[in-house]
Amino acid sequence: MHNSSSLDKVIICDLELQMSIGIHDHERENKQRVIINLVLDVASNSNALLEDISEVVSYEDVVNQVDILAKERHYNLVERFAEDIAELCFNVDDKVQAVDVRAEKPDIIENIAAVGVHIFRTRHRCRFSFIK
Repeated sequence: MHNSSSLDKVIICDLELQMSIGIHDHERENKQRVIINLVLDVASNSNALLEDISEVVSYEDVVNQVDILAKERHYNLVERFAEDIAELCFNVDDKVQAVDVRAEKPDIIENIAAVGVHIFRTRHRCRFSFIK
């Protein structure tokens, strides 16, 4: 386990997805916007040469995998989608030690900006185990 001083952060801000999510019939019939924000705590890059993408966690890989996840199936709950995003972040790269996920549905309730969930998962406390 890394201590917090040996962790860097990878951030992904306001990833906008069109996906099937929600429990109501109109949500099942029409895709809707979901906004994702991620902060990944990753093993420090301080000892790396930082000349090759393999030395760092690729935010492009994370974005592509979240996009695929959003298209794979209908989600009843944004909570399940957030948990699945956390799981995939740990699978994308062994350097990921913790994930902060915010998943919001901006077009659901007329008089508010968004509704959603904000979760934080660490590799050793995630619902899933990743033994390699």
